Parts: sequence; C-alpha cells; structure tokens
Amino acid sequence: MDLLPAQAEVVEFVKAGVSGFIPKDATIDDFLHTIRSVAKGKKVLPPPLTGSLFSHIVEYAVQSGKTNCLMEAVKLTRREQEVVKLISRGMGNKEIARELSVAVHTVKSHVHNTLEKLALHTRLELASFAFTEGLVRKSDSQTSGK
Repeated sequence: MDLLPAQAEVVEFVKAGVSGFIPKDATIDDFLHTIRSVAKGKKVLPPPLTGSLFSHIVEYAVQSGKTNCLMEAVKLTRREQEVVKLISRGMGNKEIARELSVAVHTVKSHVHNTLEKLALHTRLELASFAFTEGLVRKSDSQTSGK
C-alpha cells in the first residue's frame, strides 16, 4: 500500500507477480474487496492504475512500431468509428449529434470511450491518430457542402 506508483513501477510489479494494488487512500470496502478478489484468483488494479498501465502499453506499441497489433486489440464500435470520422471532418459534438440523430451527451460518451481505448487525450490527437493509422481516409474527412 502506498501512493499510486509510476507506470514503469506498475509494469515491474505485474512482472513480479503482483495480483492487486491497494492505494493508501483506499476505503475499508476497497481494501476488503481487493483482498477477497485476489484470494479468488482475480487481478485488481484501481482505476487510476488501469489507465496508467494501458497508457504505458499503448506508448510501448507506438514507440516500437507495433500499432497494427494495438489496433487489432482495441476494437472500436461501429458508432465510435462513425464519431471518429466526423471528428476528423472537424465537427463538434452538437454537429455530430445532429448528424447521427443522437443526444450530445451520447456523443460525448463515445468520444470519451474512444479516447480511453486509444489512450489519447484530445480530439486533435484522435483525428491525427485516425489519419496516421488509416482509420479514416482523406475522402472521409472532407465535409459535404461546407
């Protein structure tokens, strides 16, 4: 138990066989849940560590040029793919919601989920990644009648 370790430390702990992490600020319920889950053979990472570890994996894949493997592992839903294409056209959440006939908060949810899956932080990073990895083509990004 300690403050959240750095990404590199998390990887080393997992390699060493750690099955669960309990942060210093965990509640009694968190503590008991982690102990019981590990006893049942499950792996437990608090959400901040999960994001950190996933980001570390993505960074490794990008740095080592293994983004094809990454894209095979990360499956975007059909709707998430549509949202990525519309973001690549430069559309905002309200415009995307109108285009797809969904609520704005639904679009925000799709954008958030996609950013999380790809360990990206901004819509610009998402659009750039989409072009680089072939998720969208130049013809997909062209706006119609604008």
